[in-house]
Amino acid sequence: MTLKMTDTNTTDALTGLYTHNVLFEYLEKALSSKQENSVGLLYIELDNPERFNDTFGYNTDKQILINVTRNIAALLDNELFVRMGTYSFAIAKKEIPSVNGLKALAQKIINLLREPLNFQGNLLYMTATIGIGFSSRDQQNTPLTLLKHAEYAMKDAKRHGTNRIMVGKQESRILHEQELRLLKDIPYAIEQGDIYFVYQGQYSYKESAFTGAEMLARWEHPELGNIPPAVFIPLAEKSGMITPLMTRTLIDAASMYRKLEEKGMKSFSISINLPFQVLMEESFPDTVQFILKAYDLTGRNLTFEIMEDTIPDHIESFTTRLDEIKNIGFSLAVDDYGTGHTSLRYLLHFPVDYIKIDRSFVQGIHKEHKRFLLFKSIIDMANALSLEVIAEGVETYQEDEVLRNFPELSVQGYLYSKPSKADAFLQLLDRSE
Repeated sequence: MTLKMTDTNTTDALTGLYTHNVLFEYLEKALSSKQENSVGLLYIELDNPERFNDTFGYNTDKQILINVTRNIAALLDNELFVRMGTYSFAIAKKEIPSVNGLKALAQKIINLLREPLNFQGNLLYMTATIGIGFSSRDQQNTPLTLLKHAEYAMKDAKRHGTNRIMVGKQESRILHEQELRLLKDIPYAIEQGDIYFVYQGQYSYKESAFTGAEMLARWEHPELGNIPPAVFIPLAEKSGMITPLMTRTLIDAASMYRKLEEKGMKSFSISINLPFQVLMEESFPDTVQFILKAYDLTGRNLTFEIMEDTIPDHIESFTTRLDEIKNIGFSLAVDDYGTGHTSLRYLLHFPVDYIKIDRSFVQGIHKEHKRFLLFKSIIDMANALSLEVIAEGVETYQEDEVLRNFPELSVQGYLYSKPSKADAFLQLLDRSE
């Protein structure tokens, strides 16, 4: 197709496809035209071709991208095909009577990807997820909102598996507007305390007492109400506010330690979730050391939790940074253990002190013997590696009764402690003595 563009840098160097600025100009013209019947958009994300690099060599993913985009392009007629990101693409189409035509095209692409790619005599299989955005003449969409419809649909589809297709809903426009509002409000919320912290106790069977707590962020927006951490934590990362949020977390932890010491609880442990993005910031160790000295946190029993599914495939720099954090004096834990891809080889080399077994291994453990055996195997592995274990999500007496077969265990969950603000949590500690 021929487009007259104002920007000369409109072609992706690797694939030869148009870039996103071309897409936005295309959509701007199509959505503003009185003659266009409707405009549709496919948002395609390939499932991490980089995973093949370790086996077949550096830049294998780039060759896969070239082959895949060439094959997809062969399916197209007069659609605009652009590269949006490292492994994401968009296809825009005008003058379509209904969303069914977009679904049919998306299914053709999924079917194409089910066919193996021949790479150096090896058959590689790619998967993808596709979201669909559709704007009819009577809908008022901008290029950005239409793109967000398709992108949100792709993310929703990915939560249900791979090689999935999902059509975006008009409500995603509202979601996008709320996202912009929250991005704007996050700095103020951190500064003014609208984002605050709660504590969930960790109970030791061996000590018959609470010996630690996990610190969790909460946001009570003055107009939008409660904003879940699953929403605002990624937004904080996107906006660059995750490091200020982590700083505020450490400052509040220092305040809690002072209150605990007033009760004579000097060995009490507080654990904090540490986003990968913050951990790998070049200045993070210096920032942490400054806060330790400024707020008298040096020597405290403080643990950083790293979610298992954020552990990277290339672990050299990651392990180096963990060593730096350990040398400062922190303990380290792998959170949600069992849900990601932490191999035993990683646990051998990571300087971690704890693993936190994901709640999915705890739920129903009293009903299924296989679940009990799987849980026991994790405990045995942890004991062999001299790792402490915390079981998450303990919510019933039946689950707790089974877990007490492992007296070295600590547990965390609503049965023992709901997440509470500092004063309420301190009262819980008083009652449990």
